[in-house]
Amino acid sequence: MLNLTELGVEVFIKKNKTKNFKAFWDNYSLIVWEKKSSGFTNQNGLFKDAWGVSEKFPVNENGTWILPAKYVKLFR
Repeated sequence: MLNLTELGVEVFIKKNKTKNFKAFWDNYSLIVWEKKSSGFTNQNGLFKDAWGVSEKFPVNENGTWILPAKYVKLFR
């Protein structure tokens, strides 16, 4: 798992902007969007220049964001 502070989230957002993957803020939550055609019918589907599936990571009571281990490779 990744435990990120606000600065860590900003770095994550800046490093991971491609046409198939985007991360951005929604108030105090981090949204991670990945391009997938199944986003059209998915409950977490989101249209951002194309259909994709999004995951929402809210800030916790410690002021950090906890991301799953699959995002560790993207945080280089």
